Amino acid sequence: MNRLSLQTIGFSHLQAARRQPLLSALAGLLVMLLLCTPALAKKPPTRDVAGSQDHPALGRIPGGVIGQFEHRRFGRLKYPLALTRRGIGEVDSAEGELWRIDYYLPNDLGPDGAAAVYRRNLERLKFRLLLDEEDPKGRISLTRVERRIGEDFPPLSRPIWILVGKGRLRGRDATVVVYAYTVTTTWGKRDWVRLRIVEGKALDATLEVVKAERMASDIRSKGHVVLQGILFDHDSDRLKPKSRAAIAEIGKYLKAHPRVRLYVVGHTDNTGGYDYNRDLSRRRAAAVVRALVREHGIDAARLEPVGVGPVAPVASNATEEGRARNRRVELVER
Repeated sequence: MNRLSLQTIGFSHLQAARRQPLLSALAGLLVMLLLCTPALAKKPPTRDVAGSQDHPALGRIPGGVIGQFEHRRFGRLKYPLALTRRGIGEVDSAEGELWRIDYYLPNDLGPDGAAAVYRRNLERLKFRLLLDEEDPKGRISLTRVERRIGEDFPPLSRPIWILVGKGRLRGRDATVVVYAYTVTTTWGKRDWVRLRIVEGKALDATLEVVKAERMASDIRSKGHVVLQGILFDHDSDRLKPKSRAAIAEIGKYLKAHPRVRLYVVGHTDNTGGYDYNRDLSRRRAAAVVRALVREHGIDAARLEPVGVGPVAPVASNATEEGRARNRRVELVER
């Protein structure tokens, strides 16, 4: 063996010797972290925390125990819409009745199994999933995500599975966020589910039906009129029965002004993808045109359905109230 080889071997042994204290120090630091971090050193719960309860519409995974609980009549929830290589990407928020429930899962489902249970539940409730992704290395537990989404994960959380869904619960618009993850602790590995639910206010009853006279005035002075009394089923172009009054007023206006030709313009909030919302808004505008033609005898040539999606909001999309105002139909003079 030549001198270079011997020197190389000697250098490798020297490097290994130098690494030993570092590895020992890191191991000691890990033990201290496990012992000194309350969330990691605390024994798993065996019974529900006092004053807690399941959400009436979602329940719990069998065997789950509530370790933390919060319920407010009104609150704001921030949640992720995307994961990146560094952790959390785009963030959105919702306001309304707020539920925060943390379940300890003593069974062997694991994060992927727990996520599958909630995924099936949300699909059964006809929720639209905005995010369904695993963070296998626990990236978001190693960054200061609590500043962005208000969640502080223990540093040894991995993997973390995240579901975000939009739909309706108990007659109200709702956002559901699920974090399913495993934490390595002094007591072994523990599986948890964080369930976050925001139920918006029932806004439909407060929406105004614009009268034919007001339509005439606004179109004459502004060239368009905003109609927020036209309502659709969630994520659908199916008109709700309570929209008939607003449709009838449009028919009344058009019959009183037989020379008027209009663009019927559909608008959405910014929840979901751009292409999806543009298509949804166009289909909703077309549904209004069909109702006017079939139910009120309006000539289809006078009406042109247009969908612009989320590009022309009249309120901030940061709140549920703002998003409700942005989901609307406008009549624009041609």
